Amino acid sequence: MAWSIWLLAVIFVAYKFQTQSSYAVLNSSIAESFSLSLAQISIIGSLYSFAYAIMTILVGGLLDRYGLRVTMIGGLTIVVAGGTLFGFANNIPSLALGQILLGVGGAFGFPGLAYAVREWFSIKHFGLVFGVAQLVAAGANTLGQAAVGYLIVEFEWAYIIFIQAAFGFALLVPFILLMREPFNNSTPFSSSQGSLWESLFRDLKILLVQPIFWQVSLISGITFGTLLGIGIVWGIKLLVAKGFDPTTASSINSILWISLGIGALAIHLVSDYLRSFKLSVIIFLVCDIVAISYLVLSDEISISMAYVIFAAIGFFAGVNAVAFTITTRFCDKAISGTAFGLLTSMSFIVAAALTPLPAKIIEWTGTPLELASLIFPLALLLALFLALLKKETY
Repeated sequence: MAWSIWLLAVIFVAYKFQTQSSYAVLNSSIAESFSLSLAQISIIGSLYSFAYAIMTILVGGLLDRYGLRVTMIGGLTIVVAGGTLFGFANNIPSLALGQILLGVGGAFGFPGLAYAVREWFSIKHFGLVFGVAQLVAAGANTLGQAAVGYLIVEFEWAYIIFIQAAFGFALLVPFILLMREPFNNSTPFSSSQGSLWESLFRDLKILLVQPIFWQVSLISGITFGTLLGIGIVWGIKLLVAKGFDPTTASSINSILWISLGIGALAIHLVSDYLRSFKLSVIIFLVCDIVAISYLVLSDEISISMAYVIFAAIGFFAGVNAVAFTITTRFCDKAISGTAFGLLTSMSFIVAAALTPLPAKIIEWTGTPLELASLIFPLALLLALFLALLKKETY
């Protein structure tokens, strides 16, 4: 039964990633339909991240209080509703609301996956099972994003969004039939916990007074936030600026997500080999900085080199995954949902802040796109500094 629950959670995350990353492929067509500027399309893209970031904190509390079944089915339903509204959008407010609902529903995916692994598998297997889950989800998303890149050539962007919403609706059936708690934890709610908000704020306080949680969450947030900024908006735009056609750029950009999945598994294997989370995180961050800097600063890049660079950027962003494993080493299981939700929230707060920054820098200063995009490796330097300060928790 554990692997069935794992598979459902993985499919949800893959679906969430697909609806999220499709915006990177479709945003040019959407901008053309609504006559949006570069700054406007970036802001609408960041709405997903803001909604996601805020909601994941509440999702963590819901998981700790009500468990997997109710929480995950509710989240999937919201994603379907958001996709349907986004596809039917005929003005900017409805477009923005659809994007917000997609972010709210998508917020249930990643904390839910981490929670499912924590609940259904032993803690010593958490890193490996969680890493494999991200690899499978990322692989599915890579295929899906490539398909979107080819579909947009033949169909309107709204039609593609409707296909995604229909898939989510069909996915509700196995979720309703199969999703459940472990047999020894069938009633996670207890009236002694107080109200939802009381228990949530209590658990958040427990986490936020720990310096190590701040370090781990900021490292995770900066790493994944940088990846999202590149993967959702700026990766394709940088490639087009270097002479690639949009279809090729989209294909290259899609390699980020499968590479992220491979990196999420690989960093756990490296950590086990080195017997150190701290050292593996430092190595991956340094390599990520080098890869992104090369992408931004190179005047010309061949197609093969572009694939290598984007694969490296995704791979070394696997630092985000090991943050969840590190958290299980110092966080009580009873508040693991809140911890996973807060970790995920930090990622999208950073993403929401970083994604529009290059556009703002270009707008305010007239700086070229390449130089404005240096904000991403600079952010990773801060994460590296925090990793150097973090104590070992292996």
